[in-house]
Amino acid sequence: MPKKGSTVSEETRQRMKEAWTKRDPHPQITGRYGLTEETIRAELAAGRIWCSDCKSFRDSDCFDKSKRKHRCKDCRSKRNKGDYQSRREYHLERRKTYYRRVLGSKEQKDRLFARHGTDYAWYERTLSEQRGGCAICGSEDSKGHGRYMFVDHDHRCCQPGRACDKCRRGLLCSLCNSALERIETDPQWGIKALAYLGRYV
Repeated sequence: MPKKGSTVSEETRQRMKEAWTKRDPHPQITGRYGLTEETIRAELAAGRIWCSDCKSFRDSDCFDKSKRKHRCKDCRSKRNKGDYQSRREYHLERRKTYYRRVLGSKEQKDRLFARHGTDYAWYERTLSEQRGGCAICGSEDSKGHGRYMFVDHDHRCCQPGRACDKCRRGLLCSLCNSALERIETDPQWGIKALAYLGRYV
């Protein structure tokens, strides 16, 4: 290896390039699984990647770009499911610990409501003003929305999932939030729904 600061001649660069292109691209699988060096080079040139679990080349779309590319998505999912089933109690306890330690912190709660232009203190204050329940039906159950009620807002102001001080309203359970969105989208929806139910009385 040339010393730091020294220059490499063009001839040396060419020899290094030739040696690199001649090297076995996958020495651990060459000659195995019916693969020759020529076949491997052709697959790599086509942009395909070797999966160490499938023992085959697959398209690059089959691999998660954010993770190491030695196992495809299908094989990764299969391994994760197998690991969860064999160590279910361990994973459940680990998840509970994470929720208690991280998601229960004030910083995380504030981060959760930041997209609604507010913080957890506003949520607690508003929920207290609503006597601990949905602003419409009064239910204290969020109806499948985890621990928190939906932050209702005027969709004409902010896009879904976002809110600001001008359009933010109260807190609703999942059922009331969906029904209210229907009525706002189609003012005649309530009349249509009652007419529909009337046909079966």
